[in-house]
Amino acid sequence: MRSENLFKKFEREGELLYGRNIFSRKQPRSRVLNEIKQEVENVLDKYPAVPGNVLVDFVELHKSDYGYYLLCRDRDWQQQSGDLPEKLEPEMVLDWWQQLVKTLNYLRAPELGWRFITLDQLRFSGSLSNSKKPEVRLLPPELAEILIKYGDAEKQLTEEYFRPPELIEEGGSAGEKSLVFSLGVIIYYFLTGSSPFQGRDKSEVVDRIITDSRLKLRDLRPEIAPALGELVDSCLASRPEDRPGMVEMQEKIQVLSGQKLKLDPKDYQQERSRIQRSIKFFNLKQTLKLNVKRRWHLLLLFAVIIIMIPLMFLSTGVEEQITSSHSAEEVTRYFYQSINEKNLTLLDDTAVVDLGRLRRMVSESHVMETVRQFYEMQIPEEEAEEEHIAAESVGEEFETLFGVENLDLAPEQENEEEIIFRADYQFFINTEEGRVELEARDFLRLNIVNDRWQITGISGLIKDIITGDFEEPGNGG
Repeated sequence: MRSENLFKKFEREGELLYGRNIFSRKQPRSRVLNEIKQEVENVLDKYPAVPGNVLVDFVELHKSDYGYYLLCRDRDWQQQSGDLPEKLEPEMVLDWWQQLVKTLNYLRAPELGWRFITLDQLRFSGSLSNSKKPEVRLLPPELAEILIKYGDAEKQLTEEYFRPPELIEEGGSAGEKSLVFSLGVIIYYFLTGSSPFQGRDKSEVVDRIITDSRLKLRDLRPEIAPALGELVDSCLASRPEDRPGMVEMQEKIQVLSGQKLKLDPKDYQQERSRIQRSIKFFNLKQTLKLNVKRRWHLLLLFAVIIIMIPLMFLSTGVEEQITSSHSAEEVTRYFYQSINEKNLTLLDDTAVVDLGRLRRMVSESHVMETVRQFYEMQIPEEEAEEEHIAAESVGEEFETLFGVENLDLAPEQENEEEIIFRADYQFFINTEEGRVELEARDFLRLNIVNDRWQITGISGLIKDIITGDFEEPGNGG
């Protein structure tokens, strides 16, 4: 917190300097003290302030009767981010972002061993209560760590919040994309008042970073211009190759600095329903994941039951659902019905072709929806309320992942042993961004196989799904 008595005035050759005791919280033993003094002096030599960057311009480490003081020309650099209000104005945050990126590029921070930056490295000169807006200041990581450990600086967020996936997973290496990620976390925090990756403990925070479980920036602040929201979100991508580089990010920030960064209410009013769906969907997923962790033993038992029951009937074989009494059109309708119902047995019984990725999608969706239904029955109402989602609404908001609607079948060619149907329909997918609908058409060839109609050939959208050529919306398509 800001306090005048944190600083002691010193005069050097007619210049007024301000010193802050780096051991105000506790003073280490003599041997450790000497090592820290040497480390601080090395840091001051390593990072000389240059006009135009935002490194704090320390002059020297000075020993006084009352301790060891870092001397600086700027008295008012001690304010931390915890002293700032939540949800800052985007114009001011963008200006800070631009200055930080410029300084990190000038320093060639990755070459100096900077793996990521944290809120603890940032200080602010000035106050929002004054006419002059606060200016951002940057501390080297080595110095910030010393001030947190021995001085009166307060810890903001632990390092886990800023560490990108590549530095969490074994064998990952740091680079400029790691710095981009941590900058994205900081800018998101300034604009929303909260970290993009939150959890009840460190392990949950780390899990959400690795799995990229977060709300998009504009879900929390829809008035932010889409271009700014997209840039921040891109910096938080789990894969380094999906993030911009430092130079590219600096160029995009420069472009944004000349644009309007906040929308008028009428411009984002129509997005409110999408945002509410996105938040509910996100909360639901986190509720399910939390309950999986808490009740893993029940889930294991449930999975064993699901697996063992079909195995009990393997010796007698699977009963055929499609018989010689079913017409070719009925078999075709059963094929699409099995996709909607996630009925893998019926799907396999309608066709003799390799269903590839479609079969995996149906199988995986069946398991996901079954587990979801299981947890709908298991989630106590008080826990659902704790997650800000009513227990009775869990099933209502979580629709089937994909399916077929408005199916229209028409024979294109037919004889006693072969029929080709044209199928026109809407294929829908429920993504985190909302429901996506596609107008689709397939051609299905059916032949008599073992005295019953079977699908022997497929072309169209379903064929693309089977071969993996269909890109699901929300996954880069």
